[in-house]
Amino acid sequence: MEKPKLLLIIDTLKKGGAEMLLVGILAQLNIKFEVILVTLSAQSDFNEEEIICTHRYNLGFKRKISLATCVLKLKKIIKKHAPVLVHSHLVYSSLVARCACLYRIPVLYSIHGELSKNDFNNSKILAFLERNTIRKNHSLIAVSDAALSDYKKTISKTNRTFVLPNFIGDEYLKQSVKGNFKPRQSLKLISVGNFKAAKNYEYLVQSFRYLKEFPVSLIIYGNIHSGVYSKLQAEIDRDELKIVLNGPLENVQKELLNHDLFVMSSKNEGFGMAAIEAMASGLPVLLSDLPVFHEVTFGNALFFDIENPMSFATTIKEIFEGKYNLDQLSVKGIEIAKQYNKERYLSNLYSIYNEILSDSIFKIR
Repeated sequence: MEKPKLLLIIDTLKKGGAEMLLVGILAQLNIKFEVILVTLSAQSDFNEEEIICTHRYNLGFKRKISLATCVLKLKKIIKKHAPVLVHSHLVYSSLVARCACLYRIPVLYSIHGELSKNDFNNSKILAFLERNTIRKNHSLIAVSDAALSDYKKTISKTNRTFVLPNFIGDEYLKQSVKGNFKPRQSLKLISVGNFKAAKNYEYLVQSFRYLKEFPVSLIIYGNIHSGVYSKLQAEIDRDELKIVLNGPLENVQKELLNHDLFVMSSKNEGFGMAAIEAMASGLPVLLSDLPVFHEVTFGNALFFDIENPMSFATTIKEIFEGKYNLDQLSVKGIEIAKQYNKERYLSNLYSIYNEILSDSIFKIR
């Protein structure tokens, strides 16, 4: 029996949360579909053997003015392959997909963050285009209730919507997790995420100025090619803070086990994958007091006020005083993280596909 055709489109295959998620399920999608993978540009950080698909295209995107050309190219690809469903990821790919499929072919577009605080905040034109390219055949997936709520407030015009939380890699769920938390004589903190303003690492630098007398250290892993990195390093050196900035980390799950606590000081997040990976590894997590972090951790974290650097410092001091049961946070966190597995994600994704294709002869089994 001929497999239904699924067209997937994403901006690039440069490694990020959305890209890791998409590539991570290509093997499973190819079992049920003939997959047509389209990227706006040819950039990629993945090994070729990871990019599993039947057909692959890039649309030659170079700058925003070329979006119209990308729409025309995608129309030709759609006409050639006649997919039963188009599933797009990220703002520009979703805009191209919706414009190429204004009617008839169903489009499912995924949002991976609070777009009002990033994409739409920086471009009123982009928000206008988003609002005015949504049709009845277009449906939305958000990675969290917080991301969906933000989108609805910003765009207001939506049709069918779904919330589908991300999944973490099997390697986190199968590893030997960190043992019970030892007496609070010292603390080794870790944070993982690229050096960009939204990650708010400046807040952690400010907080560590209040912690000089405490045996606590922090290591941050991320892409160092940014002005944010240089500014942070200068402040750390000047104040002799116990913070180390490192480049990207290949084996995150192994490195997590060498630390006591995981930290995310983000100003906004769509989901917070790194926090769930840390929970799966048995680390208690210290997080910005954001609704999305309460949502995805089910409140199983220590939260601090990102408007007040002393809030983080006070939380660290209270840990040394034994105020919190970190063992309990660790054990519960491992159990919570188990629900963010690929099998559940795919089952829910196929249910969404089936609902969208309810009027079609195709059903995903």
